[in-house]
Amino acid sequence: MSLVLRIILILASVGTCFYISRKLKKAQVDTHDTIFWLLFSCILILVSIFPKAADWMAQRLGIYSTVNMVFLLIIFALLLRVFQLTIKSSQMEHKIRILVEELAIRDKAVQVSEEKILEGQKKERVWVKPEMKICYFHTSGSGCERENPENKYYSES
Repeated sequence: MSLVLRIILILASVGTCFYISRKLKKAQVDTHDTIFWLLFSCILILVSIFPKAADWMAQRLGIYSTVNMVFLLIIFALLLRVFQLTIKSSQMEHKIRILVEELAIRDKAVQVSEEKILEGQKKERVWVKPEMKICYFHTSGSGCERENPENKYYSES
């Protein structure tokens, strides 16, 4: 392995370690993801510091060049990471779909109960989005009230 490649691997790995640890301190990355990237960087540092070990491994695997083995190792690790992220993404999409369905059912129940309340009263319903309050505008004035006190999605004013 050439000296230039070894220096590039060391600099890239050290830079990745610093970047990931800074993101971890700012709570912008998950701990599980941080562990992967730090281990990945440490392996690249070891490969660049001890090139004879990488040469030996390339010979044992029947790979022509040590550089090809290093690139193969990097590609393999990144493919594994992409697969893990695909699984994680699929799980999150499933959870989001379930949450949206539950929210739609709750909204429909609220709408039906509001319609029952509005049948006896002549009020105009308006949603105030930031606080998620239901405001009724009467002919005698206006006011906001909660329809269901135990429902946590509505806040009192």
